Amino acid sequence: MRPPCEIIVAKALPAIRTVLVRDLVDRHDLSQKQAAERLGVTQAAVSQYLSSIRGDEKLEKKLEKLEIFSEIQSLSDKVATEGSDKSQIISDICDICDLIRKEGTLCKIHFDEVPSLSEEKCEVCL
Repeated sequence: MRPPCEIIVAKALPAIRTVLVRDLVDRHDLSQKQAAERLGVTQAAVSQYLSSIRGDEKLEKKLEKLEIFSEIQSLSDKVATEGSDKSQIISDICDICDLIRKEGTLCKIHFDEVPSLSEEKCEVCL
């Protein structure tokens, strides 16, 4: 059985990072190296997010259509600012994950991964 936190780590977090990295590079004109340094990841990871090697394209497109996108853009604004508060960035990422849970996106992903949950009327994600 896959708990919701496993789905967050495997699918949601990489999708959030992909959307965030794309916004940092496209809207804030950061280089891959700058984005990597600000996020505390390697430049190779940023490259993989941009080329869709990491993440879930279907979920990324969903995130860009939901209100969560504005939260990711707000986070991008903070990350783009030099000397931004790292602990606040971590907190904001956690808040975005909470939104994914509360608005039901995580449940939809979870039901796709474990179809028997919809039959049981599971509400763990919520």
